[in-house]
Amino acid sequence: NYTFGNEYADMITGNLTQGYNETSYTNIHDEAYNTYEGFVQDDWKVTKRLTLNFGLRFTHFQPWEDRTGNGFSIFNYADYSSTCTPLQYCGFEWHKRDASVPLSGYPTRALFYQPRIGGAFDLTGSGKTVLRGGWGRYYYHSAQFTTGLDVSAGVNATSISASSLGVPHLYASMIDSVNFANQPLSPGAVDSKDNKQPYTDSWNVTISQRTPWSGLLELSYVGNRSRDLSNGAGYGSDINLVPVGSMLASNNGGKDPNSLNANAFRPLQGFTDVNLATNNLYSNFNAFQMTWVRSKGRYNINFNYTYGKSMGIVNSSLDPFNLANDYGVMPTNRTHIFNAAYSIELGNPTRDKLLGGFVNGWQLSGVTQVESGPNLTGFSSGNDFNFAATGTIPGTAFNISNVSLLGTPSLQLHPYLTCNPTANLAPHQFINGNCFAEPTNIGQNGPTVLPAFYGPWFFNSDLGLFKNFQISESKKLQFRIDGYNFLNHPLWSFYGGENLALNFNAAGQQTSPNFGYTTDKQGRRIVQLAIKFYF
Repeated sequence: NYTFGNEYADMITGNLTQGYNETSYTNIHDEAYNTYEGFVQDDWKVTKRLTLNFGLRFTHFQPWEDRTGNGFSIFNYADYSSTCTPLQYCGFEWHKRDASVPLSGYPTRALFYQPRIGGAFDLTGSGKTVLRGGWGRYYYHSAQFTTGLDVSAGVNATSISASSLGVPHLYASMIDSVNFANQPLSPGAVDSKDNKQPYTDSWNVTISQRTPWSGLLELSYVGNRSRDLSNGAGYGSDINLVPVGSMLASNNGGKDPNSLNANAFRPLQGFTDVNLATNNLYSNFNAFQMTWVRSKGRYNINFNYTYGKSMGIVNSSLDPFNLANDYGVMPTNRTHIFNAAYSIELGNPTRDKLLGGFVNGWQLSGVTQVESGPNLTGFSSGNDFNFAATGTIPGTAFNISNVSLLGTPSLQLHPYLTCNPTANLAPHQFINGNCFAEPTNIGQNGPTVLPAFYGPWFFNSDLGLFKNFQISESKKLQFRIDGYNFLNHPLWSFYGGENLALNFNAAGQQTSPNFGYTTDKQGRRIVQLAIKFYF
């Protein structure tokens, strides 16, 4: 008898279903970089109604450097040979192996330029209507990464699995017969030609208008775009992908693609995935914003609303061959956001000292939040609701998989849409699971990034009522009543990702009846009484 899915039990019984990994050595990485910056700026009051702002920041970013002296590894195609054994690391170079390779692996750019410009114009000359705007570029250093350090430090990591050996299951008894020296490795490196650093361009245009009741209304368009974001896997990073179609049965004498060793089809033999640390991802955000504030007398009120959209590379590994296919609505996108905050002094309705001690001086404050639902697609694993293919390709005995249909394990298999999943929904249903189907034909695949399907709205309102009892000039006692979610509004949710997994049977039928339905409610009213003593 064999047990599957428990690593310890699999080892005891001699069955290795998930692969076997053994790390022989690792080191504590010692990395650092320095930053040097300077800037110039100026304000120019062109007229009484027009003011301009200019600025330019100069930044010298040193890249991450390995202070152990080994250096980050790079990959040089000219030094690669398919006749080398994996542990010779043909094609890989690093500072200790070749002193011409910098410790960072890639060259240091002298300067990054960050210009900024802004202005304000009094449209009427009265100061009640002002047009403001600006644009600026902001660089920031890439976060710490260790890709490319293991090779130069001498770390050898070998992973074997049943599929890599071309057998149905891997048993512990087979370990002795495995030649680990010839097992493909998955080393990493840095892109030797990429000296970029991530940056964000940010801009805005705002009209500010004084309104009755001592209010200020602002209407704004705000936006930003980020470029050269760090990437450590997928498009532009993995240089050893299995070409699309190379493992199809039609290209391999009718063999079952699922039984083939994918590493035999990679362009760089001796290695599996070879990921370079590079900078090629991007994102953007655009929004309309409206704010009305009043801060005078006994009333402080702030209303704000945002209608926006956040787009970018959801995951560059979804389609590592075409980055444009990985572009879509970001998981954190919230199309509509409304907030109301207020603080009101209720005044002193009585002049009686005794009664006024209980009635006068109360203050009411609260916050109300309303947000449209999140992009459920982006929160699911693989951006496809944990889709896993089942069944066989019609007319064959080959199990449906990315290898058997697309001819490569490097490209993810996705469900495709047969109708609009957001049309004619039942109560508490947000996605119609019957609109999804699994691919069954050679070359067929669903969209890399599924459309955004939004979940339940978020609503919450907190309320506070408090009064201060002045004891002396420096001491007071405060009594508070706070109600969190004081309206006791239930929030339907997909708690823990439940009801967001697409499952299909061998006949290709969707078998998750609750998929897309919210069956759980979250949240409850909480009332808090408090006494505070200030001194």
